[in-house]
Parts: sequence; structure tokens; C-alpha cells
Amino acid sequence: MTQGAMGSKTASSVVAGGVFGPVRGYPYRTLFGWIALLAIVWLVLCSPWSSGWNIGAGVAVMICTAVAMVIATRRALTRTEATQPVLRKIDGALSALPADIKRNTPIVLVASTTETLMAHAFGNEAVRVTDTAIWVRASDPAKLAHLADSLKRWREGQGPDAVALLVDADAANDQAALTGVLRRWRAAVGEASRAVGYPMPVCLAVYANERRPTSDECPWFGVSGSSDIELATLPEAIATRLAAYAGMAIPEEREARARRAARLDAAAQWTSAVVLPVLIDEQRGTRAVHVCAVGLMAVSSYPAHDSLLAKYVSGITALTLPVNVSATASENIDNVARYPLPESLMRGIAAQQIHRPLSRALAHGFLALVAVFCAAAGASAWQNRNLVERVNNDMARYRAIPESMDAARVDALSAIKRDRDQLSRYASDGVPPRLSLGFYRAAPLLPVATALIAGYQPPAPPPSMIELNSLSLFNSGSAVLNPGSNRVLVGALELIKEHASKRVLIAGHTDSVGDPRSNQSLSEARAGSVRDWLADASGISPTRFAIQGYGDTRPKASNETEAGRAANRRVEITLVPDCRDDRKNGAPPEGHEGTVACSFN
Repeated sequence: MTQGAMGSKTASSVVAGGVFGPVRGYPYRTLFGWIALLAIVWLVLCSPWSSGWNIGAGVAVMICTAVAMVIATRRALTRTEATQPVLRKIDGALSALPADIKRNTPIVLVASTTETLMAHAFGNEAVRVTDTAIWVRASDPAKLAHLADSLKRWREGQGPDAVALLVDADAANDQAALTGVLRRWRAAVGEASRAVGYPMPVCLAVYANERRPTSDECPWFGVSGSSDIELATLPEAIATRLAAYAGMAIPEEREARARRAARLDAAAQWTSAVVLPVLIDEQRGTRAVHVCAVGLMAVSSYPAHDSLLAKYVSGITALTLPVNVSATASENIDNVARYPLPESLMRGIAAQQIHRPLSRALAHGFLALVAVFCAAAGASAWQNRNLVERVNNDMARYRAIPESMDAARVDALSAIKRDRDQLSRYASDGVPPRLSLGFYRAAPLLPVATALIAGYQPPAPPPSMIELNSLSLFNSGSAVLNPGSNRVLVGALELIKEHASKRVLIAGHTDSVGDPRSNQSLSEARAGSVRDWLADASGISPTRFAIQGYGDTRPKASNETEAGRAANRRVEITLVPDCRDDRKNGAPPEGHEGTVACSFN
């Protein structure tokens, strides 16, 4: 075991509660609450949707926020349960060291393809401290992400610097099993990288068994750096280092070193052909990990004759290893020397920078605020455009209606009045937030709408009565229309056609000369003759006409003079609203209270 002054201090004492204070992490629940608050504010002040949609969206936001907070709480509890024992052991191991050691010394998560190899590296401990790094045991792929996130919180934003994946070349004797283990760790490293917010580099350390042929301890042979390993050039790079290692041996150990170099060279080729492709090739459902260091070391033990490495060596050399029994199989693991960890390889991997969770959370909160502001600005611009377009369309529709279609003009004018009232309210009370944000452009439309309303002139009311001289229609004492009376009745006929929906009251009047009863009958007969002619000429049903004879009871002038008697001999045609429409409205037409026109049908 390689351990210097730093490692010698770790066994001194254990301080409960930790030396680095409380563990702070990313404030997911606070951020969820902030986003929910922004969404509710947008729905209340800026949303272009109806009230029903806004209420539904608000309820959905609250439900989603509650679910997200529950999930975040459960994940925090799971992470705490999974990593608290390891964090307590790290605190205990480093309690006697200076407080800044957590930033000055890299932290490496150590995974392994077999528990036996992990036991050789750590024994029964969870943390191993060397001069190069703090090595944290990670035995379960499912807990690797929780452990990485907790270590990042423990170091206040500076997460683990790398993951060391230990591979026992002589323990792997089934290709499918080895591939399955590598893929599980590959997925676990990807999940841990997402948890800490950066891709964690991977150091691949391969151990090959040998009966120790030399008196010196085997060093690590490999390459490391800040970029990914080049698979095509890796075997050649390691072979160059192995050749230099064998050439520097003293004569007595040259042969043994050559055998070690040959075995490690075969292990390097096996690693490049079997192990690395599983980790670095893109596969469905997972991402390739960043393998930045690869190293090999020979450890003292019997090589396995049935391992994948032995079969690979036999395939390229046509040699078969003898069947041996491992000398360490029955030994207590506590009595076996610790396998060296890949310290020299870790020196080529750069330490991770500090990623403060609070600064990230503030940045994410600001991004959420910017997103909501952009959504509010977009909604405001859209609603302002709709408002201006609606008011302009209402005014254009009013202008396009001819004055002869007064009912349509009145209907269009009522829409302009509603627009005018809305714009006036905005001018006096202020523009609401959903229309403000610098996009309000409807203010110039208010005086235009006011001018249109003020400029409306209702059409002149149609004449309510036409008076015809009886002498131009009838001979004296007769109720038969003269042949030339058509010219006199044409004007009345045109008026009746223009107001076909109104009822027509025809009243006959006489002077006071003669018998009153005869005058009464004559006035009624003359009214009936006019009614029949108008009905035939207009095509209007006779039921829309009403006749009345007044005789000499309603004179216009004095019957004492000839001029007065001539004025009293007349036929009056009056247009009145239909009594059935009046009954629907609940009141008789203005100016015709008590008229007898509605008594005829």
C-alpha cells in the first residue's frame, strides 16, 4: 500500500458530525416554488386565455410543483440513506487533517468488476487515503450517482475528480458476464455525471496476475491525460513503455522483466480489444464514458488458465497456461497486501472546478424569470395586435355600410361604442399588465372612434301620413276612383313598398254638407276603394291594411267656407308599426296610442 504522511495521520481520531459543516446541495424545491410562482403571476397578469383556461392551468402548475417537490424530497432521502455512512467515514478519516484538504486532494470514486479485487484494494475500509488522492469505495452501481452528488455537496460544490474502474483480468472467464458488468458501470458513470453536472473522467486500471519474477514491485504502465484515450494507438504506446522497462533491467532480472512485459503487453492488447470497446463505443440507451487514463499492473498471484485473458493470449501465441491453484485463495484478505491503486495515472487527470449549487440555482432562477418575461412580452404583443386589429375592423365595417342601411350602421356603431368605452377606461385607469410592457398602441384609435360616434346622423324619419284630396280621386258623392287617380296614388304606393313591414291605415273624411250618415258611409267606401287599389298594385296582403271612415267628425278647417270644406274632403294614408310587434315589445308605438289600426286584421 502506497501511503505517505497524509495517510499516517488518518487513523488518529474520528470527530462526530463532520469537519466540513452541513452538506448543502442544489435547492430543487426552492427553484420549483420560484418557477410555480412565476407561472401563476403570468397566468394572473399576462395570460391571453380565458378565465377557465387560466384556472385550469394554475391548478395544473400547482399539482406539477407538488409532485416535483415530493420527488425531490424522496431523492434527497434516498441519497442520504445511501451515502451517509460513507460520508461519516470520510469525515472520520480526514478529521485530523487541515480543513482545506478536501479541495487540495482529489477525490476518486473506485469501482471494480469483482468484489474480490475491491477487497484487495480496500480491505474492509470504505475510504483509502494516499499521497495522491482520497479513494472512496463504490461497490454498487445503483448508488454511484447518489455518492457522487453527496461528495459534491460535502465539498461545497467541488465534485469527485474521476472514477477509477478496477478490472481483474484473471477473474473474467465469461465474456457476457464481463460485458454486463462493464455496461452497468458505464451507465452508472453516465448517471453520476448527470447528477454532478459534468462528465466525470474514467481511469481504467487493469490487474494481471503473475508469480512475482523480480524483486521489485511492478509499476503502472499506461497513459493518462485530459482528453479521451485513442483506442488505436493505446497498445503501441503501452508496448513502448514496456520495452523500455524491460531494457533497463539488470542482467539477473532481464529475463523475468521480459516475461512480465510480455504478459502485460498481451493484457494491454486484450484490454483494447475486449474491455475498452464496451466503455467508449456509442450504444443504444447509454452514452460513452470519457476514458482519460488506462493503466496495467502485474500483481503477485497465480495466473488463471481459464480466464478470458488466458484464452486471448493462447489465441495469439498458441501457448496454454498450466493449471495452478491460487496460493491466496485460502488466505484471509486482511493479511494480504493491498493492491496499489492507480495513483500515477491520476496525476494526468485535471482536478474538477468548484460548481457552487447556489450560483447554479440563481442562474437557473434568472433564466426562468427571463423565460416568463419573454412569454409575458409575447402575450402582450399578441393581445395588443388583436386589440388594434379588432378596433380597426369595427371602424372599417361601419364606414363600409351605406347610409341607407341604417339598422346595420347602428349595429356596427354599437361595437365602436364598446371599443370607445374600453379605450377610455384604459386611458383613465391605466393599461392592464397584459397589454402594457411597451406594446400598447391603441391610444391613437380613441379620438378616431369618438369622432365616428359623434358624426353619426340618423336618417330622416319617413312621412307618417299622406293626405290625398278626394276631388282628385273621386267624383262628387261617388266612391269609385276616377280613371286618372292612378297618378295621385303612385306616391303613396312607393312609400308603402319601402315600408312593407308596417301596417297601413286609410281614413276617409268628408265635409259637413249633406246627411251625416251618408257622409260616414261615403268616407268608409272611399277608404275601401283606395285600400283595394293599393293592395292590388303593391301585392301586399289586404290584411295589412285597415280602413276607417270618419265622415265629417274630424274637420281640418271650418266648413263655413268653400276652401275649408274642400280641405275637409280628403283621404289620409298613415303608416303605423304592426300591432303584433308592439305587443311583443310591451307598449304601443309612440304617437299612436289608442289607434284603431291594430283592431283590424
